[in-house]
Amino acid sequence: MKKHLLIIFFILGIKLFAQNNLDFYTNKAIENNASIIKLYNQNKINKLQIDLNYAQNSDFQISLTSNYLFAPFFNNSGGLISTNPDINAIGYDAGITNGGLYSAQINVDKNIFNGAAIDALNNRQIIQEESIENNIELAKRDLIKQVTDQYLQTYLSFKLFELSSEIVANLNEQLELFAELSKNGIVKQSEYLLLSLENENQNITKNEFYTQFKVNLFQLNSLCGIADTNIVTLDSVLLKTKSVIHQSELFKKFELDSLSFQNEQQLFDTKYFPQISLFFNTGLNAVEISNIQRKFGLSAGVNFSLPIYDGNQSSISQQQNQILLESVKSFRENFKTTLNNQKISSQVRLENINNNINNLSKQMESYKTIISISEKELQQGQLSMFEYLTLLKNYTELRKNKITNEINYQLEINNYNY
Repeated sequence: MKKHLLIIFFILGIKLFAQNNLDFYTNKAIENNASIIKLYNQNKINKLQIDLNYAQNSDFQISLTSNYLFAPFFNNSGGLISTNPDINAIGYDAGITNGGLYSAQINVDKNIFNGAAIDALNNRQIIQEESIENNIELAKRDLIKQVTDQYLQTYLSFKLFELSSEIVANLNEQLELFAELSKNGIVKQSEYLLLSLENENQNITKNEFYTQFKVNLFQLNSLCGIADTNIVTLDSVLLKTKSVIHQSELFKKFELDSLSFQNEQQLFDTKYFPQISLFFNTGLNAVEISNIQRKFGLSAGVNFSLPIYDGNQSSISQQQNQILLESVKSFRENFKTTLNNQKISSQVRLENINNNINNLSKQMESYKTIISISEKELQQGQLSMFEYLTLLKNYTELRKNKITNEINYQLEINNYNY
């Protein structure tokens, strides 16, 4: 059979470069998928956010500030502009401006005793990191399901092409035999022509399956991010049902949602803790330009704040988060029920397909015996070509149905595992 296929591939001009398996395509799909790459990059950004949280909320903040204010007085003792006013001068109150401001300072600020806020922010990033990692697993799960489905569809078209090629090869052998029998008058010329016509029809079917195989293969390559137009053969697939543990990432998202709501409440409550910060500055700070070289100095101090009443915002926020947690619990239970029902339905379909495969196998065995007998009867003129071709078509349909059911069985296992 493989020899026949190689000859057919050669005649069709098909270049066979490799034989790929399902793992090759799933690995390529995960490696090249832009959404998964984006999630990995988001996780890198998320890890850097922990450092940013510390830098923004607990590290020293050093800044340079500079101010210059010119506030002149007009109509001062007959003068147009002055910075030393009398009682008749027009301008800002001298007690406020002193006529100007000259400032150039280095400022240092640092929050202290805010570990609870830092912990809450870091917990948020940890939860987000776990959520992204879970989303990566879910994305891989979806992608593997899609790739496996497409691989099986491609493999189905290849197996049907393989079957058609086998039928054409067998018909060619029959044609050679019947050509001699027709010349010798053992079989009718019309019988030979009928067999030749059937051979042409099977060639058309074979080419259609080959075209479908190419289309499916290119779609598989596109799904996996493979830039390749070469024709390859595919390994067979034998999937097995997986345990419930395989579904852990499906339920983990609900757990992470709950943790996220709890963390938001934790972060909200940090605003009720005492807020204490230290500050220090040094440099130039003067309101008059005279003797400005002696106006360099420094200052330091402590800022403190503590909320006393804000309309019970914390209690309202807790009630909101509790409602959200109840919603998550409800969604989880609903999802669990739906998933269990889908699995039961999938098990029923698997059992039905398996029964079909067994029945088709039994029918095929019976047809093999009948066809073997009918070939001898055909050569002896005891069976018409039409009757023989009818048997052959029925047997071919059985084989097609069995191949299709075997692939459908694998598709259903893939659906069950998903």
